[in-house]
Amino acid sequence: MRHWGYPAIAGMIVAAAAAAQTPVGQPASEGHPSKWQATDKSLFDLIGDGYKLVTVAYDMSQTGDKAEPDVHYFLDKGNTLAKCDFRKRGQTSFYWCYQLVKAGGP
Repeated sequence: MRHWGYPAIAGMIVAAAAAAQTPVGQPASEGHPSKWQATDKSLFDLIGDGYKLVTVAYDMSQTGDKAEPDVHYFLDKGNTLAKCDFRKRGQTSFYWCYQLVKAGGP
């Protein structure tokens, strides 16, 4: 039996809600309405700026069963979203933070 965690269930709920709001046969958007833009702020900086941690997702799709999973931290501040990704490959750790922005605009 597969165990579904809160992040997976929350993701399915968001996807279902978005699909329910799109009329059948109509495109959801023209092009990409939003994108994740890299920021020089760290997770610590974002929390200091008033962002609240919403959820943490562990992703093993790119790692082996014995490897450390990729970790995605999702944060929000009002109507602004951010995420920080942590990945470890061998002895090297990778760390990025992004903010969700409207494509083609600030």
